[in-house]
Amino acid sequence: MKLCIFIAVCISLVFFSVNTSYNPQLEKLGSGEYQIYSTETVTSPLITKVINLGFSYIYHTDTNNAADLRKLFTYIDGESIILTDSNLTAEHVLLILNYHPISAWQNGELVSTYAYSIRSKNFITNDNKKINLQIAQNGNILTVGWPVILGSW
Repeated sequence: MKLCIFIAVCISLVFFSVNTSYNPQLEKLGSGEYQIYSTETVTSPLITKVINLGFSYIYHTDTNNAADLRKLFTYIDGESIILTDSNLTAEHVLLILNYHPISAWQNGELVSTYAYSIRSKNFITNDNKKINLQIAQNGNILTVGWPVILGSW
């Protein structure tokens, strides 16, 4: 089921990708692993890993290189950052990025928060509400994704 949802979100992002100027700067949140999702083929020494999904790619880099890597793309379908040992909470992330919380759910240690900002034209709809940021906290690992987290968290 999760795989089907993941594939559906990826396909919808391919058709509704937006210019990189609308993306929040997730690297402001701290040091960690940064991922960019795009249908474009890009090569750069800044890229530490590439995952070919068949219809798009996930490019990995360190947050220190995120801004420079982002400049190589015309369109970005999504981004995420994984921070380990972070003192940030979902509330901190929402303040830093200036997003408004929409909903949240918890399953054990995992807490997922969905948020929205009018600055970003890319969004998905969940329960008739626009969402363009997801924050997942699982113990000391914080993952933030725009417009949602693509992949595991």
